[in-house]
Amino acid sequence: MSGAACNLVGTPLQHAHGVDDDVQLALADWVRVGGPTADVDWARRYLERSRVDIYEWCEDLGIGWMELSQPEGNSVPRVHTPAGWGRGIVEALTSRATSLGVRIELGVDVHKVVVHDGVVAGVRAASVEGEKLQCDAPAVVVCTGGFASNHDLMREVAPHLRGLPRLLSGGAPGALGHGHRLLCRAGAQFTCLDHIWTYPNGTPDPDDETGTRGVGVRGVSGDIWLNSTGRRFVDEGNRNGGSGARALLAQPGQTAWSIFNSAELPNVVLLGNERWGTPAKVDPTRLTEFWRRSEFVWRADTPADLAGKIGLPATAVEESVAAFNAAVLAGEDRDPEQQRSLTGALPLAGPDLIAIQFFPIAVKTLGGVLTDHECRVIDQDGAVIRGLFAAGEVAGMAGGCINGRAALEGTMFGPCLYSGRLAGAAAIAELT
Repeated sequence: MSGAACNLVGTPLQHAHGVDDDVQLALADWVRVGGPTADVDWARRYLERSRVDIYEWCEDLGIGWMELSQPEGNSVPRVHTPAGWGRGIVEALTSRATSLGVRIELGVDVHKVVVHDGVVAGVRAASVEGEKLQCDAPAVVVCTGGFASNHDLMREVAPHLRGLPRLLSGGAPGALGHGHRLLCRAGAQFTCLDHIWTYPNGTPDPDDETGTRGVGVRGVSGDIWLNSTGRRFVDEGNRNGGSGARALLAQPGQTAWSIFNSAELPNVVLLGNERWGTPAKVDPTRLTEFWRRSEFVWRADTPADLAGKIGLPATAVEESVAAFNAAVLAGEDRDPEQQRSLTGALPLAGPDLIAIQFFPIAVKTLGGVLTDHECRVIDQDGAVIRGLFAAGEVAGMAGGCINGRAALEGTMFGPCLYSGRLAGAAAIAELT
């Protein structure tokens, strides 16, 4: 599911594009966006090691870097997209692990991390057939992901989400906080669990009968977003968890409609359910099924007809579309209303206009279990639980909360890889 974009500094790809970047500039961007709860020490360590421990390490695994971009909040282009996306990295890691003789057990439910007198002793688990498994070990690494697919837990730890009319889950289906519960029972300390990273471009997944799971709509670049009054309210180029999400949450009903030309449909990527596609592969027939089955997608030949189907004020929708089209046809670099870039934009003209209703979608959890710089889990008294390590999203990407309350794009997957490497190395040291 993951695009696996990584915020990296001083890389050959940056140099090839003439990008002048350094750790201090990247750290300033990081802290400005993340706010006072960002772990500055962890962020600095990650950025200092990002070229060697992420960029070069992935190249050693056979993963190339295919794209450099500058999402909102970054002073320079430093977000790197790997060839093969997240799946490519996972497959490369799996292949490397298998070549080293690692046995990977699937379908195993770990229900307890065993800790005696502040020292880990292994795990207890059960197979899908119910067979009890006892795995004794002097080191255990927990890297179980987040809990963005657990509605009850999100609303419990993040009171500001309870008042939303609709909050979709867009994390992995298994991101239910299982590892958090294991660590809690082991006596671990947590931090910043209320830092839930939501995006503004979620729409309900028709495969989910509960109505809680959503998919993130990516790939559309020529749309405008209208609120329930039929008016634009944000620069639609900022469709991440930053200003785009904040703007959506400020609208009546915390919802909006993306309006675009049907010619853009082949570019759409729906993230959150592999049935509809992944960043690396999209099946047009599956997308056609999604458009047919979704109750939150409409088609019409004119803005007025589209407004009628959605239930928005027709006059306001027509005026919003007309103003946008006028700026595009006039050759403006940016539209005068939202200062959105018009590079490559086309007028929104029928026949066959598309509207998709958007809701906030929780994709990542930015807080987690607290660890020291060696990824050793800290207990509720501030002491290290010897032999117990945590990495990735269960540890707030790294350390407990490396990003803070908000995040730059690319500062999730990279720190997960980095903390995973540190935790693995520390666990090996524990064994010796």
